[in-house]
Amino acid sequence: MECSHDCATCSSQCGVKCPICGAAGIVVPSDTVNNLTQNNIEKDKIYFICTNPKCDIVYFDEHYENLISTKEVLVPIWYKSDFFNYEVCYCRNIFLRDIIRAVFSLDNPTKENIIKFLEKDKIETNCLLNNPIGKSCDLLFENSIEYAIDLKKQS
Repeated sequence: MECSHDCATCSSQCGVKCPICGAAGIVVPSDTVNNLTQNNIEKDKIYFICTNPKCDIVYFDEHYENLISTKEVLVPIWYKSDFFNYEVCYCRNIFLRDIIRAVFSLDNPTKENIIKFLEKDKIETNCLLNNPIGKSCDLLFENSIEYAIDLKKQS
């Protein structure tokens, strides 16, 4: 498999799927997998995260030799967790419930304002090592804010 390790810009449609459930896999940096698991992984392999919320597999390698389950990961995977226990920002330990609380309390609920409201603005971030997908939480954070705003409008 010839892989650029960047599924977001990939046009090959390689279709790497979880060997257990068949859900799409997304490339994750080996540094991320190494930091968030109890396993000693081979850094020269390509790793993927299973996108199925109900599957017990979190990470798997390109040859399906290493399957890493939810029990072997040091943090809960947000989309495999209970809805209100979704961890949105792993670096700052911010959960969906925290964002909802902040949105209900703030007039201008931006990511920056929420982080300040939660008094987590002085925390250094390292998404590569802390976020299970090895990328920034910006999109998930924005989606969580929108969800909380909709909840606020309905109340």
